[in-house]
Amino acid sequence: MFATLRRSTSLVSLLLVGLLAPGCSKAPKTPRTDVRILLLAVDGLEWDLVLPMAQEGRLPHMRRLMESGSFGLLETFEPTLSPAIWTSVATGKDRESHGILKFQVRDRQAKDGRRLYNSTDRKTKAFWNILSDYGRRVNTIGWFMTYPAEEINGVMVAQANTSSREEVQKGDGIHKPRLERDVPGQVYPMSRTAEVLKFLDRSDAELAALRDEMFGTFPHPLGPAETKFWKASDFSFRADSTYAMIARKIVGEGDFDLTAMYIGGTDTVAHRFWRYMRPDKYVDRPSAEQIENFGDIIRKYYVYADRVIGDLMSAAGPDTTVIVISDHGMHEHNVDNTFNPEDELKYLKSGDHPDAPAGIFIAAGPGIAQTKLDKPFDNLTRGDLGMVGDVYDITPTLLVLLNIPVGKDMLGQPLTRIIEPEWLARYPISTVASHDTKKWLEFQASRIVPAGDSEEYRKQLRDLGYVDDEPLDEADDAAAPDNDKPTAPD
Repeated sequence: MFATLRRSTSLVSLLLVGLLAPGCSKAPKTPRTDVRILLLAVDGLEWDLVLPMAQEGRLPHMRRLMESGSFGLLETFEPTLSPAIWTSVATGKDRESHGILKFQVRDRQAKDGRRLYNSTDRKTKAFWNILSDYGRRVNTIGWFMTYPAEEINGVMVAQANTSSREEVQKGDGIHKPRLERDVPGQVYPMSRTAEVLKFLDRSDAELAALRDEMFGTFPHPLGPAETKFWKASDFSFRADSTYAMIARKIVGEGDFDLTAMYIGGTDTVAHRFWRYMRPDKYVDRPSAEQIENFGDIIRKYYVYADRVIGDLMSAAGPDTTVIVISDHGMHEHNVDNTFNPEDELKYLKSGDHPDAPAGIFIAAGPGIAQTKLDKPFDNLTRGDLGMVGDVYDITPTLLVLLNIPVGKDMLGQPLTRIIEPEWLARYPISTVASHDTKKWLEFQASRIVPAGDSEEYRKQLRDLGYVDDEPLDEADDAAAPDNDKPTAPD
């Protein structure tokens, strides 16, 4: 199944090393705050849809968070590639510092000279490592670039970013990373693997009914392009449904300081169906029948995402601080294009984010200040929204809310404007030079992961428009795994 290893060590050895090696370094204990955090990472969520839909009552849970807390624009960076941005969110550092530049990296030991980035390529600690160091209970469900799963003080369900034998034999590969039955290393602790996979089975069994519930039935037959789009989106519905079930179980257990979950279908359907939602923007307008089929698909998926958020809020309880973020927004793309269904999928994207449209930040709960509005909520427009901060600021803000020092080597800063002054007075911001230690960096550099059937996966990524055929650049050469990784003082 796995064609190439980064080093001549078996996958079983990798998993055992992950269990036996000290994944957490000793850190001074800090008093716990009165808050626990639910962090919802919703890919590609766009304010031009969220705000009017919240005002219309279609997103009641996000509206409730906005009206009781803080919200605004979240600045991001280019290129707007999910692995890089979500790793910046999780580390507070830019992509050069954390080492995850895009989807794939040059690897001279891989059969074709390149492979997919994975968690072993990250050159700095993420919030799940830092919280574990300080004795906080942290769970991450489906976060980008977490495969293979790391040893943390909690539960990690990683996105698998290798290809299963079954999928490769069918010629399907893996689209975006997702949970797979036959890929080791997706779950920590390993003892919860069987339990997690039961949710995958349940998701598969209930997926058809969930699609009908979310989208209803199509009044007209699907055309060739629409059939292709719908098939290319299905993996996201499966992944989000599975992660939502797992997160609901983990949150319901109650024992956490922070639980983070990723939702990706909002981005996938926007890439595929933006033209159907706003047909007048495009030279090549879809047929009236296909507009009737798909014109509200994106909004319907936003409604589903809001429902997942509400379900997790209910499971977590009213004493939980809830933060909803997106890595970027979304808008029209290829407006002058002719959408030929015979073309590759990447040329058929009608929604995209090449100029880094700002993402979403919404937070409410203990420790969060309330945004002062100059007009009633229902009269707000996007132009009324201020810039809250940027993607680098999320992890520093999480640390402050949990009374953990902020690393001085982080590019991001705590979002003090959205935190109650009384909270900051009670828990003054503290700092450390860095949360990275020589011991952790050496351990991180010692981890291995199979390169896997990466060409099959990259083909799927190209079809979906997430990577292109350009050669890897000098930055990718610098990130190649046989180069020295940085070190930090003890």
